[in-house]
Amino acid sequence: MKTDKLTYQKAGIRDFLDIARLDRGAWAQSRHAEYVADGEHAWRLWVEHARVYVAKTGETVQGTIIAFPCDSGIWCVHKFFIAFEFRGTGVGSRLFDLMMAEMDAMNVTCFLTVDPVNESAIHIYERRGFLEKRFVPGYYRDVEDRWVMTRRPGTGSGFDGKNNHKTKEALKSNKQSS
Repeated sequence: MKTDKLTYQKAGIRDFLDIARLDRGAWAQSRHAEYVADGEHAWRLWVEHARVYVAKTGETVQGTIIAFPCDSGIWCVHKFFIAFEFRGTGVGSRLFDLMMAEMDAMNVTCFLTVDPVNESAIHIYERRGFLEKRFVPGYYRDVEDRWVMTRRPGTGSGFDGKNNHKTKEALKSNKQSS
């Protein structure tokens, strides 16, 4: 899949229906697809009130990542998914690195949850500095355990897995193109 026509930007309100569509498709491939993914109402609120980045071809969203602040002061990286045909092309890495650069710029700790059997996602998160892990059995339901993974500011962001100029430049370039 060619990625040279993709653009990366903060999501706008016009994007929420397309994000919700992509969310349903991505969630349908999960181990517990019978449970409902977040709906259009949630995405409408998130694109206006949270940090949401998208990768788009034209007007079509091909990937997204969302983070929002919690009462504790740390941020939750709540969702991260890529259209099937763009997986393995670096699109997800770019989106994730943009969000981590923003977390670093704000000097905030963030966390996420992940299915313990999703080893590829765990590897991606560890490479980007989510080094503290806590296993929570029955996080959602008895059959849905999770790792809660935490990342401190400035640890492991960047296209090469290090906190370096590449992510800072990506964030700077993203702000200039918005």
